[in-house]
Amino acid sequence: MNWLEKGCVRAAPAFKRRTPKQELISNMLRQGHLSHRSASKLFGAPKLANLEPLGATEMSGKEKLEAFALQESHYRFRPSILLPLASCASTTFGHVLGTVSPQLSRSYAAGVKLAIGDYYNDQIREIYAEMPDYPEAVPLKELFKSLRDASLADVERLFPSIEVQANALMRYVTKTISRRPRRTRWSNSPRQSLKHCCVLQQVCRITI
Repeated sequence: MNWLEKGCVRAAPAFKRRTPKQELISNMLRQGHLSHRSASKLFGAPKLANLEPLGATEMSGKEKLEAFALQESHYRFRPSILLPLASCASTTFGHVLGTVSPQLSRSYAAGVKLAIGDYYNDQIREIYAEMPDYPEAVPLKELFKSLRDASLADVERLFPSIEVQANALMRYVTKTISRRPRRTRWSNSPRQSLKHCCVLQQVCRITI
């Protein structure tokens, strides 16, 4: 210490290096934010009006991540430097996707949603493996679970599962049977009998 430093108090530096776990959390949030922003640009194309509700889900996911990052300093992250490029590419591909058949566009949209859901599944597994006792990881894990469930719910909305179709058919059969009088529940009409047989056959085909 030279004579200029005598009597001076050394102040701790204001900048603190982030821990490896905080860097891991920041990377998880950054990649999730990039995925939601890109998907919202894709589904927001003018010719994809039938997929507009999916874009609303992605915007909601992006806003949830941004609000979550403002809660504590260890959740803050810098947006990816690839964000402008990814947004431009997603918007362009959204216009291209609007020119194909609705079935193909829905299939691609379901693939995007499944990819986002798989990403959050991987992050949840990594949290269990790398940060099992880290208290800051608990709310992060719950956030990822909610975002994953929202993406999978959109996939279910696009392509209802076999169980949903089977339950709908069973409700239809039950409702049809309950409307008929107890003594004449099954009609002797060949047309009505054939209709009931076809419905039951379809239920059996789905549930097997």
